[in-house]
Amino acid sequence: MNIPPKKLLLGSLLVGSVGAVCYDVVSHLFHPVDQISKYRKQYLNEQDEEKKIKILSQLNQSLKNHDLAQSKVPFTTKKLITSLFEIAQKEKIDPQTQTVLIEIMKKISCEKRFCRNFFPLDGFQIILKFLKSHFHESIVLLTNVIKLEKKRATIALLSEKYYPILIKELRDNKSNHHSVILESLTWSCEYSGEVVTFLYEENIIELLIELFQKYYDGHASQNSSKEMSLICSLLTDICERHEEARKTFAANKEMIHNLVLLIKSEIADAKEKGSSTNYTLLSDIYLFLSGLLESEECHKIIFEKENPLSFLFNQCIESQKDLNFIYAALKFISTCSQLNLYKEEIIAKKEHTKQIIDLLEIGNLKILSLIVKTLKFLSISVTLKNPVPVEPMIELEIIKKILPLLSITPTDQESCATISNSIVIIGNCCLPSEEARKQVRELNVIQKMVGLLDAKDDKIRVNSAFSLANMIMDPLNQPIFIKNEGLEKVFVLFNSEANLALFGVVILIRNLAAFGMEENGKISKQWMENVDKLIEIGFIQKLFSLMGSEKYYSLYNIVFESFMHLNNHPVINHMIQLINQQANIQTQQTTQQGPNPLFFSQN
Repeated sequence: MNIPPKKLLLGSLLVGSVGAVCYDVVSHLFHPVDQISKYRKQYLNEQDEEKKIKILSQLNQSLKNHDLAQSKVPFTTKKLITSLFEIAQKEKIDPQTQTVLIEIMKKISCEKRFCRNFFPLDGFQIILKFLKSHFHESIVLLTNVIKLEKKRATIALLSEKYYPILIKELRDNKSNHHSVILESLTWSCEYSGEVVTFLYEENIIELLIELFQKYYDGHASQNSSKEMSLICSLLTDICERHEEARKTFAANKEMIHNLVLLIKSEIADAKEKGSSTNYTLLSDIYLFLSGLLESEECHKIIFEKENPLSFLFNQCIESQKDLNFIYAALKFISTCSQLNLYKEEIIAKKEHTKQIIDLLEIGNLKILSLIVKTLKFLSISVTLKNPVPVEPMIELEIIKKILPLLSITPTDQESCATISNSIVIIGNCCLPSEEARKQVRELNVIQKMVGLLDAKDDKIRVNSAFSLANMIMDPLNQPIFIKNEGLEKVFVLFNSEANLALFGVVILIRNLAAFGMEENGKISKQWMENVDKLIEIGFIQKLFSLMGSEKYYSLYNIVFESFMHLNNHPVINHMIQLINQQANIQTQQTTQQGPNPLFFSQN
């Protein structure tokens, strides 16, 4: 996944409109746009073929001083592109003209207009003919088209047998084109699962492992960070789509060990030399290792000699400008937490939890989503007997910091997941902690959570019910929940076919009935009113119907537990007695083996 880094706008360094004008004047002096436009016009108006080629050379020369990717006005026109391809299609072109053509097309391939006209003009077939004479430039050009046209381009290149050519060149140890090939393959895999599958079926993994080892061995004398980074990115895509691929790495301990050592040495070298850390390389390594963690054999190898987690936490704080690295680091921590790998190590130090929570200040939704997911997994194993995981979170006022995320507009899967996971964290904190249940009352979280019961997203609604079930374990929170029509909204979930939704509702009823019953040793007036409300809305009747259905057998225990507490209400006690009488009659009249599902034990 590519998350664009934060970009500083040059305009923001200048003050007011005068500054903006100054910047335009300066950029105009350094980029001779008029000269380029002049050559383009001359070229398109010229009829003589020889003169046309000379002007093309001048145009190519002037383009060397101009970055089209940064230009606000598109340089390319359909007429220009058509003319260039007409020359390129000729059977005989002298080598110098070929070079000028491919260089110009490489430069203008960063423009959307060029790529849009690439397909109707049979651009792929034409450029692939240039591979023999201008391999490097042609690959760069095609990679630019892939970046802009995405899957459409990769499908065309698959049919044109582009990828077998790249693999053949990649197998050549003497080739000096490996870097551009790896980049082209990486961008292709970013947009096309078909390319990933093709590469996997061509046994590219073994080749990439060999190449990685070659670059790793020569890294000290010749910086190979880019190549190693691209290899990791490619392997991440392949392993993500083909789980079987991970087995290859279980049999290749050396590469995994070297990756972990590379992380350590890159961080240590940067500190020693006072240079900037190569976060692009570290990001791609951590993303690749995250994918391998799901294989038990691989995760043992990853942690065999060093613990990659130990390098992460400080780097997250130091690298706050590099969102790609923060994302990769959190992905690794989150995967470890999800798989219960070294979870205790992560939560043992409060400063680690603090570093993750501090990252909530980053406004990027993808980062926020992963932070919340990580915190959810860190708190998920909480039980009443084992509240340790959430203690640092509560102490660091996690509920206060997570609360704004409940107000995100749920527009897509990412935003819905962020809200849903935030709800889970708050609920997990409330389960073991009186302090957390007090916090949600003081911060008006109960009202907010009741509002989320109306959400369109199923997970948000169900997780809200579970979270509220934990909040109302504090008797002081129950009136707030009921006053805000929480029971009426929760009752809607009873219409769900999903057992999880029903389970959340029944847990909530159980907690409403179990907590806050006594006041001076007697059943409180508040409790009686709460249960009256349950009867009025129809909860009790619904609970009875669940008991009579084999479909909801998995809910029996928690429903029985609910009735054990609700039994203190005289109306419900009378209803249970009537059901038991009926159940006894049925049992006497049938030869059915085993207990009748409607029978209630009042022990």
